[in-house]
Amino acid sequence: MHFEPLTRSILLELRHRGYNMLTAKSTETDHNPTWYPLSVPDISDYLLKLDYNLSIDALQQPQILVIEDALMPINDDQLEGEVFIEDNYHQGLQEKIQQYDKHYQFSSNPQQYNFSFDPQRILIRNHALHCGDHILYLKYLSLHYPQHVIDEMCDLEDVTRSLLCLDTKQAQEWFMTNNIAVMQSDIWICDEDAILKIVATQEDDHIWSFTDDNEELMNNLMVPKDILSLRDIFWIDPRMK
Repeated sequence: MHFEPLTRSILLELRHRGYNMLTAKSTETDHNPTWYPLSVPDISDYLLKLDYNLSIDALQQPQILVIEDALMPINDDQLEGEVFIEDNYHQGLQEKIQQYDKHYQFSSNPQQYNFSFDPQRILIRNHALHCGDHILYLKYLSLHYPQHVIDEMCDLEDVTRSLLCLDTKQAQEWFMTNNIAVMQSDIWICDEDAILKIVATQEDDHIWSFTDDNEELMNNLMVPKDILSLRDIFWIDPRMK
């Protein structure tokens, strides 16, 4: 993965890859935004949901750039910021699917898995959140879990708008500010792409016991102080359930 200056040629490349939008967490006053590509099934529907969420939470004001609109007559000097580019992103996903399949055998025993725990679905969802390829996840759901398409795609877009990427110091401060007691990963917690969600806060009336489950490749539970020793970058779903 790397970052490229936003140019017309980059927009053309992203459109060729199937992306139709760029989004940035920064506000419109930021003249050097960091853009992340998105591939959503319906741009108008996505923007309507975004407007609705902004009417509720005015603090969430991401920048949005529709690639097709940006490709209308425009010079490179009118484009600002850098774009996150995932290198060989499909190849990386396929390699992870093969790795996890060796552990879970979901290709040869699909009947053992359902929507709640389908390793391949979780891997594709993780990939969609990192790479913005929502359409790939939609295709998988439509084929295997059509009854979950609407709710799950809405949830994916909600996470996309709120997903945090923090360094160690920022993550430590965020854990302390929000009194986080336990986090859970989607994929293997030692993987730098693992997305963490809140399982418990310190106010919860629950005693957690932990087993050495890090040999498992999904749904690992861990306390913040241990998570902070794993890597330098942390992807966090900040929504409080």
